[in-house]
Amino acid sequence: MRTFFKSCIFLTLLTCSFDVAAEQSVRIAVGRFQEQVDIKGKDITVQPMDLPAFKVQEGLRCTPAKEGFRCGGKLLLTDKLRVTSPERLFLNNHEYRRELELISREHKNKPEVLVVHPLPLEEYLVGIVSSEVPSSWPMEALKAQAIAARTFALWKKYQRIDLPYHMESSVLDQVYSGADREYDTARQAVRKTYGEILTHHHRPIHAYFHSTCGDHTESAKEGWGMKLSYLPGSNCGNCHNSNRHQWSAEFPNSRINQVFKKLLGEPVRQMKIVSRSKTGRMKKVAISGKTKRKIVTGVDIRRLLGYSQLKSTLVTEMSKTKNGFAFKGRGSGHGVGMCQWGAKGMADKGHSAEQILVHYYPRTNVRRMY
Repeated sequence: MRTFFKSCIFLTLLTCSFDVAAEQSVRIAVGRFQEQVDIKGKDITVQPMDLPAFKVQEGLRCTPAKEGFRCGGKLLLTDKLRVTSPERLFLNNHEYRRELELISREHKNKPEVLVVHPLPLEEYLVGIVSSEVPSSWPMEALKAQAIAARTFALWKKYQRIDLPYHMESSVLDQVYSGADREYDTARQAVRKTYGEILTHHHRPIHAYFHSTCGDHTESAKEGWGMKLSYLPGSNCGNCHNSNRHQWSAEFPNSRINQVFKKLLGEPVRQMKIVSRSKTGRMKKVAISGKTKRKIVTGVDIRRLLGYSQLKSTLVTEMSKTKNGFAFKGRGSGHGVGMCQWGAKGMADKGHSAEQILVHYYPRTNVRRMY
């Protein structure tokens, strides 16, 4: 029944004609706190669910409690607080407009405060484009980014309709840094593509994107195990100016052994790529100790060693050194969908946003939803 309900909403969304009043909104998870959460701002109003509202002048400090929140020494028996201000709100050195929600819940058997930022989708997109790509990039690349990000956000929103948020603010979904990093060219790109999304058979696509593909994007089948005809993998050749087109990384034995201790149960002696995708990305890696051998996916290797340290699974060389293991590779990110540096390269050559998008997402159309 729940799956059917989601499908109905999704199909209604896609088959209706939207006007300005139907502009979408999104809910972004911007923080999780198991000890205390500090929100700064002026003239803050706190509205607990089913309790009277109260005001604080400079900031709000709350800790999670079993039955709600403890704010300023006062126990609030509610599972949600709506925090608003006529000016900016500050959390973890990021700025947010107007409103944050604090949700008290349990996570891994511990009390936690989940902070969610609700905002209009078009406003969110300005922050996404500003966070994902530099302001100096050509307008057509920024427009392509705006359309891809809008499509991704709508798809995620209706995928997570049962959750208290639609997207994370990190690379797990789309990087959103709040209102403090917004720039004018991003606003222009969002405004010029207002309401436009990528569709396949009249439905929003899985509009994945990443920083640098390293010459060829990965298919959704190879990258995610999903057969999507509009993500077959595309020749790029336009991302050579990225400083992550080629990279190297070294990990000391102590780090390798720490990461794989639970999996292998003994020090790692050797790591070897045993299978690759069609584009050369590592699919399976054999990790060996003195007596044990385990096979791990390339995606898991990158996750365990750290996305920022091992920039992609397109590892061209892996070798044992005196002090650990050395990697050489190309690209940055998962490699599926639009290559952002490739989009810039195409825009530099005079291609339009639509041409860029069709190149990385063949068999799709740009459609204005509202």
